[in-house]
Amino acid sequence: MTRKDKLLQKIKNNPRGASFGDVRQLLMDVGFAERQPKSGSSHHIYYHTALEQVVVLVKGHDPLPEYQVKDALRALDLLGGESGKD
Repeated sequence: MTRKDKLLQKIKNNPRGASFGDVRQLLMDVGFAERQPKSGSSHHIYYHTALEQVVVLVKGHDPLPEYQVKDALRALDLLGGESGKD
């Protein structure tokens, strides 16, 4: 099991306890691009060219709200098999 697979399993098992850094790392590992917040905003926007879905994470909320983690997991599911690749 790869590091990425372990992280994904950890987040799926406990979406209420997922940290911003863990979810961010998982999204970046599968090819999401990050748009940095403007004017001191805490909202980080992640997008993938193969998806029309955008994932928004709010930095400073550790653990992240469960709905944000579930949005990220849904986006990974939409990518299908790509989330399991190295």
